Amino acid sequence: MARFYEKIFVGLLPVFLLACETEPPSDTEIVTPKLRPNVLLIVVDDMGYNEIGSFGSEIDTPNLDQLAFGGLRFTNFHAAPSCAPARAMLLSGTSNHQAGVGSMSIKRAYDAGREPDPDALGFGLPGYVGHLSERVAALPEILRAAGYHTYMTGKWDLGRALEDTHMPARRGFESSFILTTGTAVHLGFPDNNASGGLPRADSHPYQENGVPVMELPEDFAASKMYTDKLIEYIDENVGDGQPFFAWLSFTVPHSPIQVQDDWRDRYAGRYDEGYEVIRDRRFAKAKELGIFSADLDLSRYDSSAEDWNSLSDEERRVQSRLMELYAAMLENMDFHIGRLVAYLEETGQLENTAILFLSDNGAAAGGIPVPPNYPPDNSYENMGRFNSWLNYGRGWAEAATAPFRDSKGSMAEGGTRATAFIHHAAVNDPGGLDHGYLTFMDVAPTILDITGTDAPNGTFEGREIVPMIGKSFWARAQGSSEPVHGPNDAIGAELHGNRTLVRGDWKILMPASTGQWELFNLVEDIGETNNLADAQPGLLADLVEDWERFAADAGVAY
Repeated sequence: MARFYEKIFVGLLPVFLLACETEPPSDTEIVTPKLRPNVLLIVVDDMGYNEIGSFGSEIDTPNLDQLAFGGLRFTNFHAAPSCAPARAMLLSGTSNHQAGVGSMSIKRAYDAGREPDPDALGFGLPGYVGHLSERVAALPEILRAAGYHTYMTGKWDLGRALEDTHMPARRGFESSFILTTGTAVHLGFPDNNASGGLPRADSHPYQENGVPVMELPEDFAASKMYTDKLIEYIDENVGDGQPFFAWLSFTVPHSPIQVQDDWRDRYAGRYDEGYEVIRDRRFAKAKELGIFSADLDLSRYDSSAEDWNSLSDEERRVQSRLMELYAAMLENMDFHIGRLVAYLEETGQLENTAILFLSDNGAAAGGIPVPPNYPPDNSYENMGRFNSWLNYGRGWAEAATAPFRDSKGSMAEGGTRATAFIHHAAVNDPGGLDHGYLTFMDVAPTILDITGTDAPNGTFEGREIVPMIGKSFWARAQGSSEPVHGPNDAIGAELHGNRTLVRGDWKILMPASTGQWELFNLVEDIGETNNLADAQPGLLADLVEDWERFAADAGVAY
């Protein structure tokens, strides 16, 4: 059917062009319709900063690397420290509190089918509703109203699993195949039911176009399924003259580590040297690529992982195998991204498609708890199969984030600095690097800028909305020397009592575990190793005032 409409469109194109002319063209003038760009947003889940080749990794990611080296890599891009808040920022152009996801504990209670504790901090306030709030205009809603096709596949994690009112089908996506919640197994169970193998409040957490999926294909593999579905959705409308916005939201490499049998041994033996060796090798490669400055070293890096040589032979054997399987998951994901890019090229859509790639937070140093009533088989021989439940440990997470401090869950750089790049023919410096500070709040304004769409102001579709506070980096990608965020822009964030604010070169950080503000110069101390709070109390107080203003504006409850 899509091909039929394509033929009609091509046949009527000359008539359309004549009807649009206000005066006859000159002999040398060629009149062609201006096509708005397509946008493909690819988000991966819990991937560390340097885990693709174009950022320093040894993992084979040729498709991502070709896009990254043909586009512009962002070295200073910041997400939230956890999945759902990052996605809320991404689709809203606001802070996670303004978008309604100020607490993961409230969202998890809803996902489990129970009301949150009424004494939970923030519960009932606008910033703590546990789903993507109606007081923000979601990016797909805006683009669909502007004439874009809108598609999504993969992890949603922005709504209550039992309520369809908070699902993609109700927030602007015309076609969607999603996992409603934060995690599930990546491979199908023998009975092919769509529970994701996990007991939960919503026994069928996969949805297609708002309808629960009752049965998965026999050969279900998440990365393959999400890619297949996205290609299917795009192909249904190809050639109709209407641009698309597509969000491919992978669930890998989030725990549990699982990969198809024919991919399991692709990295056999490649991690026997241990995580310190891999960490140092990746760091050196990243410096060679220009990701880090040439004079940066790891002499002040504070590792909290056990020394590799202190592990027993069996512990090293298990740790090596975990990283082998993790790397295979990432390469498998890259393979499916390659399939999607090849499809876009074969159908003549790639050149007019802006591709933005992001990770939603830093590497996860530990996995999520094994679900109740789910007895996994984590034996060495079964590691990485559908009924195992494992994640790599702190040593591999540090290999993925060094020289940054901490990992997922932390407001330190290791928890929030994300791999990111953009690929499009309009990129001014293909293969280049941009070291300017950017955040997930900047994504929605940038995509609106790429598509020539104005952000709504005041109201949207009959409801009052908060304005986007992110800023577009599209001009920067096209060669502008103006920074996206100026030296006086104060950019705050909070989650579970962990607080931070960045203004220019300076960052303040308060881990919830200490309740004490720390102060760092990120230009001189990218690893946050030299706390200047005592040395510069006046500057610290000034930045704390900025944070308090941010908290009041965003609706932070604590």
